[in-house]
Amino acid sequence: MRFCDIILQWFYPPRCILCGKLLPIVKQEILCNECQNTVQWKEGAVCQKCGRSIYTNEKYCERCQKANFVFEKGIAVFSYSDVRDVIAHFKFHYWKRDAVPLAKLMGDYLLTHYTELVEQTELLIPVPMYEKKQKIRGFNQSELLAKAISERIEKPYSANNLKRIRNTQPQSLLNAEQRKQNIKGAFSVENAEEIKGKTVLLIDDIFTTGTTVNECSKVLYESGAKRVLFFSLAVVESV
Repeated sequence: MRFCDIILQWFYPPRCILCGKLLPIVKQEILCNECQNTVQWKEGAVCQKCGRSIYTNEKYCERCQKANFVFEKGIAVFSYSDVRDVIAHFKFHYWKRDAVPLAKLMGDYLLTHYTELVEQTELLIPVPMYEKKQKIRGFNQSELLAKAISERIEKPYSANNLKRIRNTQPQSLLNAEQRKQNIKGAFSVENAEEIKGKTVLLIDDIFTTGTTVNECSKVLYESGAKRVLFFSLAVVESV
C-alpha cells in the first residue's frame, strides 16, 4: 500500500462494507471477522434464469416459468434483504467509494462460484441511467461496479455504448405491467460492432422484476450479441 493511502486511512478509517465496523488500518480488508464468518452468500438451489432461491426440484422459479425473459441467465451475490442498508448507503448517500469493495465481493464471488462464466465473458456492460438523472446523483452505481469488477476479473467493460435514451419513472413505484410499458424503448446501442458476436455480462446493483434487464438484453441481442447474462449485487426474493 502506498504511503499516501496509509495516511488517508488515518483520516478516513476503513470500515466493514457490510456492517460498518472499523477495520484495522493497512490490512486492506473489506469485511470484519464477524461478517467473514456469517455473510450470507447466495448458495444452494437457485433459479437458473434469475438467481432467486428456490425450494423445489424445478430448474426455474415459478415467476421465470411464466415470464418471457430473453437474457440467458442471472446471478446475484446476496438476497436484497441481507444487504438493503448497504445498497441504500451506496446509492442514496452518494458514497461512491463503496463501489470498489462491493465490486471486489462481486468479482470474488464470480471467480469462486462461476469460473466458467468468467472465462466465457467477453464484455461487461452496466445498466445505464438517464443522463440528467446521473448528473443529479453524480454517478451511475452500476457503471462504478462494472468498472471495478472488470478490473477484478480482467475482462473489458464498456461504459457508454448502451444508453438510456428516454427518462422513465422509478420502477419501484409501478406494478409489473406498468414497468414493462415504462421501460419499453428506453435503451439503445451506440456501437453495435463492439457487441456483435460477444457474450455480454450486464451489471446492475439490484434485480427486482427483471423488466429493466430484459429490455436491455433485447437491445443487445438486436445489436448482435451472442449471449446476454446479468450479474447483480442483490436479488429481491419476492416481488
